[in-house]
Order: sequence, then structure tokens, then C-alpha cells
Amino acid sequence: MSRHTKAPWHVQKKTKYYAVYSENTPLALVLPNYIKDKNAAESNANLIATAPQLLETLKRVLEHLDNCMLVTHDGFKIDASSLRASIADAIMKGEGYRF
Repeated sequence: MSRHTKAPWHVQKKTKYYAVYSENTPLALVLPNYIKDKNAAESNANLIATAPQLLETLKRVLEHLDNCMLVTHDGFKIDASSLRASIADAIMKGEGYRF
């Protein structure tokens, strides 16, 4: 079970900021006035809103990397242990177990 607020999350543009919500509950505010690249504010809000989907996708990918080997269409085997470790670390951070 995930420790984060239930998905889906969505972005609403307000007059002076972008808000990320789960249903009607505000989760985060992105304040363009504090970001050097003002155009990045909406993208940052969308990235935050996509976090639950990204976390679930990483969990599914991790399940397929249990043997730490990727096999290409040509049959080449690629050691995926560093990729697996990176994905596992991201999942732990996303679930609040690591900082």
C-alpha cells in the first residue's frame, strides 16, 4: 500500500500559482515568482501531479528486473543491476523511506 495521497493528481492554474490536487484536496503549490524560468512553473506542477503514476510504473518495471538482466530483441543480455538499484532507490524515496 502506498503512503502517499490517493491518485490521480491534477493541476489547476490559479491567478498567481499552479496548484496540485487529489480530488478537491490541495497537495502542493508551485509559485512562478520564485522560479527563475517562469515557463517552468507549469511543467514543475505537472511533474508533481504525475508522481503517483511514475511511482507505480517504476514498481512494475522493478518486478521485471528481479534477475538483473535485460535481454534485447537480438538476444543480447545486459546487466541491469545498477538500473535496478537506481529504480529501487527512487521507489524508496518516493514512498518516504529515504531522503
